Order: sequence, then structure tokens, then C-alpha cells
Amino acid sequence: MEKKDKLKQLIQSLHDGMGQNEARAIFKREFGQISGDDLSQAEKQLVAEGMPITEIQRLCDVHASVFEDSITFLKKPEKGSLPLDQTPGHPAFVFRKENDGIERFLAETFLPALNQFAESGDRAALTDAGQRLAKISQHYKRKENLFFPFLEREGVTAPPKVMWGVDDEIRDTIRNLNGMVEDGGREDIIALANQAVTDVRSMISKENNILMPMMLDKFTNEDWQLIGRDSSEIGYVFTGDAEGAAPSDAVTWYQAQTGDDSNVNVATDGEIKLPSGFFSTRELEAVLNTLPSDVTFVGADGKVHYFSEGKTRVFPRTRSIIGRDVENCHPPKSLHVVEKLIEDFKSGKKEEESFWIQKGGMFILIRYYAVRDKEGTYLGVVEVTEEISGLRSLEGSKTLLSE
Repeated sequence: MEKKDKLKQLIQSLHDGMGQNEARAIFKREFGQISGDDLSQAEKQLVAEGMPITEIQRLCDVHASVFEDSITFLKKPEKGSLPLDQTPGHPAFVFRKENDGIERFLAETFLPALNQFAESGDRAALTDAGQRLAKISQHYKRKENLFFPFLEREGVTAPPKVMWGVDDEIRDTIRNLNGMVEDGGREDIIALANQAVTDVRSMISKENNILMPMMLDKFTNEDWQLIGRDSSEIGYVFTGDAEGAAPSDAVTWYQAQTGDDSNVNVATDGEIKLPSGFFSTRELEAVLNTLPSDVTFVGADGKVHYFSEGKTRVFPRTRSIIGRDVENCHPPKSLHVVEKLIEDFKSGKKEEESFWIQKGGMFILIRYYAVRDKEGTYLGVVEVTEEISGLRSLEGSKTLLSE
């Protein structure tokens, strides 16, 4: 029996109720150590055989407690060079340093604020700490939008989906805590805050001990360069003054690797002729980036073909998503909505659909349209996203130029 099949059997036994201590003993006896690829292939096979992602997600912490200290690197650093996750400015190094910063924030800021609240009922410090902890979403967004596409390209599909689902659970816990901390019951707040700490720390361990080995084994230097190029689009959090992990250090690393990136992914200029007129590629790019909406096109093959890069974007987009399966661009909890919408567009049941979100002072309108040629052949779907709170407040008429 192949290694991945034995590992798959062990994971299945965990889901069937085997105790962690027994599973850990079997694992050490049968395997000792595994690669991230071994774990990925085992989980992928279980999903292919019908195990829901949500079931793997439910026992994600159990898997981690059994496997995470035993995942080894297949790809070794070149002789005389530092491992990538120890190289200042490298995306892997910055990601690890962010996790160090998250742990430091929990220990030095969040937990003291929670203890103060438990002792005195003072909510001010915990309110501030909870709002600051919510910034962890940017750390997760970089992982989901930059790391996961390259893993998926290499056939590592189940772990990203599972991890994204757990990320969303953590986001929800922090959001619920911040909604409760103002006037909720003390015991409920303490319980939810402790749950947030436990879940965040568990994710730090998974990222450092499971995700990182997978990435270091699978990613090429070009992959890391693309990640380094696009990381600033989403931003960094919790690095503080960590040496080698500031945004400027990340930029310095990228520039040392590639030099000027002004010509990366820039279309050569030429004429695009349409029935009602024409553009140069330069003009078309500028027009699409000038529109007040974010435009994303997913082709009939289910892959992301294009997105606009306007000055103000509602949601982050990075160039690494080009060619990514659209189903992998969404968290597991909303995947069924995406799949149903595309199915209805392909069948002709629907031509458009709209959603809207109120977030802080913003009102975000998201519209989807089926794209078809003159013969009605389905070509894909275009997503148009716009923040329209200003439009909603318009009244009367305006017929004169602004001063």
C-alpha cells in the first residue's frame, strides 16, 4: 500500500472517532515523518471520494496536532544560502514574522486587555484590542489570494480550501467578539475572546508547520517574485519594527531579485478593432481602469481571465489569480452560490444577478452578467463591483458643472 493510502486511512480513522493519542502513536510507528505533499495528496483523495471539505475543516485542529511537527521539506536550500523563510524581505520570511507579531500582540496587548476586562469590567482596552486583532484578515487575504493559487497549480487543492474555511471561522469569531464587547455579558465575552486566541494560535501553528513546508517545496523563485510584487496590493500587518520584515524590506528584496517591474504583465500596444469602433491596447487598459467599478471576467473555462486595476478597488485582486479556477477564488462557505450562479448562466436560466453588502459606511453593489456572443454562445461571466453609498444619497437634479 502506498504511503498516501496509509495516510488517508489514518485520517479517515480520525474522522471515524479514533483518539488523537492512538493516531499519533500509529503515525510515529508507520511514518515518522511526511512531506506536505503526502498530506495534501491524502486529503485530496478523501475529497475526491466524497468527504466534504467542511468535514476535514471540522477536524483541522486534530490533524494538526497529529501531523504538524512531522512535516519535512523536500527541497533543500542551496549550499551556503539561508532558507527562504529566514531570508530578510522574502515573502516567506515576512509571513513568518507576521505570525511572530500576531503572537506578540496576543501576549502583550490582547490578553492583558482581556484580563483587565475580566477583573474590572473595563471594556475600553478590549474594544481597541479586538478592533486591532481584526486586521489579521489582511494576513489571511495575502495567503488566500497569493499563496493558494500557486499551490492549486501544483495540484494542492484540499489544504487551501480547508484553511480558507478555518480563516473565515476565525474572522467570524473576531467579528462576533467585537460586536459583543460593547454591551454583551461578561462571561460570554470572555469565552469568545479566549476562543479567538485559541483559534488564532492554532492557525499560526498550521501556517508555520504545515503550509510553509508545502510552499517552500512547491514554489519556484519566479512564484515568490510574483508574490513579492503583488503583496503590497493587500498589505502587511503585525510586523511592527521586525528586522527584515517591514514593507520596505519586502520591496528591497523584490527589487534585488528583479529590478524594475514596470514591464511585467503589460500588454504590447496594438489596435483592437470592434464593430462600433477601435482602441489601442493602451487606451483600452486606461479606459477599463478609469471606470468607477472593479471589473473581473471569468471565461467559459471557469478561469479568471482579466480584472481591472483602478486606483480605488473595493476588494483586493492580485495578478496571481489570472488563470485560477474561479471556484478556488471563493471561501468554501460561499462556493455553492458561485457554482449555482455559473450553472444558471451557462444553462440560460439567468442573464444577471446582483448582491449588495453594507460594510461600515460603504454600500457595495456586486453585479454579475452572463457574457454571450451574437449566436448566444456562453463565453463567461463578468463581475462588476462598485461602492455606491454616494450614489444612493443623490437627490433632485444636477445640470451644471462643478466648480
